[in-house]
Amino acid sequence: MTLDLVRAGTLDRPDLIHAFTTRPGGESEGVYASLNLTRSRGDQAAHVAANRERVRKALGLDALAFANQVHGRAVLRVDGAPKGDQAVGEGDALITDRPGIGLVCQTADCTPILLFDPDHRAVAAIHSGWRGTVQNIAAATVEAMTEAYRTDPAQLLAAIGPSISAVNYRVGPEVVAEFEAVFDVTGGILSPRDPEGGAHLDVGEACRRQLVMAGLPEAAIWRSKLCTYGEPGRLFSARRSHHRGESGQFGGQAGIIALATVG
Repeated sequence: MTLDLVRAGTLDRPDLIHAFTTRPGGESEGVYASLNLTRSRGDQAAHVAANRERVRKALGLDALAFANQVHGRAVLRVDGAPKGDQAVGEGDALITDRPGIGLVCQTADCTPILLFDPDHRAVAAIHSGWRGTVQNIAAATVEAMTEAYRTDPAQLLAAIGPSISAVNYRVGPEVVAEFEAVFDVTGGILSPRDPEGGAHLDVGEACRRQLVMAGLPEAAIWRSKLCTYGEPGRLFSARRSHHRGESGQFGGQAGIIALATVG
């Protein structure tokens, strides 16, 4: 089956490879059907390995680099292809300037962000859930690229992939308070509080604003309109799984970015 890959206009360049994966086109079954790329939630290891290999081949990459994601702020530099599909370390963002290595951020409602520095030829993949967003992992990644590759944030191109939309993502008062402490203006990120003190949260919009605050031009940032919760046939969703009584049993899609091999 042909893979259903989502592409961003900002990253549509001959010297770059990128994609946001979706559910169709893999070997996994049941609640993990079918292109599940996540190993940690009970799917058969052989199916996940086959799915990852299918994606690698479809994108024409030498290797895929994964991290053990922990909803933190750590940025990992990848200077060579990992051994097999073992994680390169614990963190929620990956950066590299080595061609042919696909940096992977895995999501199932959280926000995937891809960055490309066309001047110094470097890329990044970021997993930004609400906790990572409160810690501003997007800015931490831009800072890491600036330090490692002399990246100018004003020259970066970005893509924000499918994530859960605000209409399907109500959070409690404790999460609302954390975002109110981080953002001076929360309109468009948080809805007005409901009688219980909760609100609907748009993490993707929060990430977009953080990229702008980190120095990226607004025109350089593409954002998918796809909602993971609202597309059950196309995208995995942790919250939808919970609402269906299948807590902890769901697959994951990914954002992937790599420098094309030149010459």
